Amino acid sequence: MNRILATWLFALVTLAVGAQELTLTVSNPTDEQREEVVACDLSAIRQRLGLLADEQLVVKNAFGQQVTYQQTYDGQLLLYVSVQPASESAFRIMKGRPEKFKNYVYGRMYPERADDIAWENDRGAYRVYGPALQRTGERSFGTDVWVKNTPEPVLEKRYRMHLDGVKQRDSLKRVGGQEAGEAIYVATSFHHDHGEGLDCYAVGPSLGCGTPALMRDGLMLMPWCYQDYRILDNGPLRFTVELTYGTTDYGTTEHRLISLDRGSHFCRCTVWYDGILQPMTLVAGVVVHGNEQHLTLGTNYVQYADPTDNPKANQTQIYVATLFPDGVSKTTLIDGEKQHAVGCVADYKGQPYTYYFGSAWSNYDVRNQSQWQATIDRFFKQVSNPLKPQLHSR
Repeated sequence: MNRILATWLFALVTLAVGAQELTLTVSNPTDEQREEVVACDLSAIRQRLGLLADEQLVVKNAFGQQVTYQQTYDGQLLLYVSVQPASESAFRIMKGRPEKFKNYVYGRMYPERADDIAWENDRGAYRVYGPALQRTGERSFGTDVWVKNTPEPVLEKRYRMHLDGVKQRDSLKRVGGQEAGEAIYVATSFHHDHGEGLDCYAVGPSLGCGTPALMRDGLMLMPWCYQDYRILDNGPLRFTVELTYGTTDYGTTEHRLISLDRGSHFCRCTVWYDGILQPMTLVAGVVVHGNEQHLTLGTNYVQYADPTDNPKANQTQIYVATLFPDGVSKTTLIDGEKQHAVGCVADYKGQPYTYYFGSAWSNYDVRNQSQWQATIDRFFKQVSNPLKPQLHSR
């Protein structure tokens, strides 16, 4: 009897203090090597470890090294994992003080550059335009693409160099130094490649890469610049921003929740609208700058090899795409002020709809459009067959 009582007491104490360590296994159900971000329920981990509110955790790989993780605004624990085909990787989770993590994603609002919100990961960078730009009257609606050919962060450096160069150029021009000023601009502007990429994607009054819009009577009702924003996650593995776009002539207000993970060519976007009184058509896609032979309209995606805003000088291609894993009514070309390749969701009433948009550059890890198509095909396969994380008590 005493032995049974002691066993029960030990079990109760163990439950009260929580497990000393958890094992997280991540299984790969596909026949391909996988490297991507996975998410687990953070509250379940903390509860099973018996962690107090102010206590931290560490995650270790099979060699005992600490690995980078992220706690997200919506209660997820993120890990970037590599898993062999039809295999699994294991990690140990325990209470402890984590090391300082390297940031693989980053973004912020840039008030010094007309309220841009820009974000990046190790594959590419994006930006949307803000209220300060809209007040100037410039019509820039869509999502911009900044290409890069380095896994290192570039946003802060590019903005700093560009804005400093603009100031120097303008100062020299005021005293007659146009030639010297232009030379400084070329040497510092983010519109020119300084060895790590540039901004050479043309947006203007278009969807750019992946922007959503409503349609009525065959016309696209594109928003202007964002009105409000909240950055919800900012690395080291995921960036998340919530954007609100002001009321349109049809009385609708648009909301977007955009996230970008380490290692991914594609941003995840969930869009929804307030104030839709009658069903409309929701579209999302990419602007087409000629060269329709480089455009593919799939059943649930559109992809395009964009020639850049100065093809003769840049001599590269930007690969862009918008993907619809949940399906669309159709994909099509729309002519208007700009030509667009879009996916259409008919009879749309404002409910949240999730899709993906993204890009790659011919001077980085996707060298041609065939490789871009293979990247898209692989992404769809991964979405349909997600990695499977599972917690085990040790």
